[in-house]
Amino acid sequence: MKRPARTISYRLIILFLIFPVLTGAQPTGSSSPIYNEDGSVTFVLKRPESRHVRILCDCALRSKKYNVNRENLRSARMTSDKSGLFSYTTLPLAPEVYTYHFKSHGQKLVDPGNADSIRISNGKRSVFVMPGSTLTGLCHTDSLYGKTDTCEFWDSACGKTRRILLYLPPNYDNTELTYPVLYLLHGIDGNELAWHDRGRAIQMADNLIRQGKAKPMIIAMPDANPKKLIGQNEHVGLLRNLLLYTSWFHHDFEQIFPQMDSFLSVRYRISSDMNMRAVAGLSAGAAQSATLANLYEGNFKYVGLFSPIVHRKQFPSHRNTIYWIGTGKRDIFHSQSKRFVRKIDTQQIPYIYYKTPGGHVWRNWRLYLSEFLPSVFKDIENIPCNGF
Repeated sequence: MKRPARTISYRLIILFLIFPVLTGAQPTGSSSPIYNEDGSVTFVLKRPESRHVRILCDCALRSKKYNVNRENLRSARMTSDKSGLFSYTTLPLAPEVYTYHFKSHGQKLVDPGNADSIRISNGKRSVFVMPGSTLTGLCHTDSLYGKTDTCEFWDSACGKTRRILLYLPPNYDNTELTYPVLYLLHGIDGNELAWHDRGRAIQMADNLIRQGKAKPMIIAMPDANPKKLIGQNEHVGLLRNLLLYTSWFHHDFEQIFPQMDSFLSVRYRISSDMNMRAVAGLSAGAAQSATLANLYEGNFKYVGLFSPIVHRKQFPSHRNTIYWIGTGKRDIFHSQSKRFVRKIDTQQIPYIYYKTPGGHVWRNWRLYLSEFLPSVFKDIENIPCNGF
């Protein structure tokens, strides 16, 4: 018996509607990346002029053998349709902050469908946050309750300008309060944007303050490069930083810190009370933090050392400061961290030692900052935490 044409047409319509659900919705190229229900991510790039495009990402692309202790980029070839729409879908990813870029015919490209991009060494990468954990929840925000500001400080010793990025807490403009300050220092391959871009420090602090888990504070993130490496127009890359590694221990930045601190104190309501002051940094920035705590005794109550590169001359000699040391078990400087902890333990200097898996990577440094921020300025009263 011949079926009515109307019944056949209805079934074709139903099949057309449910086909994308059964096979997975096809990318349109309007936005990228696309988060899939199974935890994978699809990257999309409209580029009809290219014959081939590759995706490079610090995540597991084709196999689960990705080395999370190095955060190195993995590469995979994207597939294309007849219109020149390239796409690639990853394996299911763990909650984390990831960076990536495209490469076509030797040209590196950030994702035009993703507004979040950062500078790394001499190039740029796009960024996406894979949700699903408390930490990645802190790393993402639609809008800030506080605000950011930037300023430039003339470094007379170096004869150059240092740029400083600041986070100002909620209600800063509506009060006359003096706020605690955290000086947050980058590593050997960074500048004043490193903690904001890769560390998500501003998003993290804003969320913790909004949730009442951290005290409202000012965070100052200066370009803390030593003399030979300072400046945004030099396009300093990782190789040049490593070649001039020893210059980090000439203490150029540490020597001019009091002038920079005074410069900021005139423009922002930063407390001079030791109990309301902290300094923290990662890797070479942790070494600078340890040096600052020693050079200017009585200036900082809290010192955060994340994967610190420290030597014997940077061991503390006084008990007025609380140290927070974080290191990964596979960190290349893990032994230095343990030696530092043993030293301050014998001196009965108060400290917190936070050990994690993993290595010398941003995955750890973001975690350390999320633990460090709620632990500082605990004895401060009369500062509104939820007044917004």
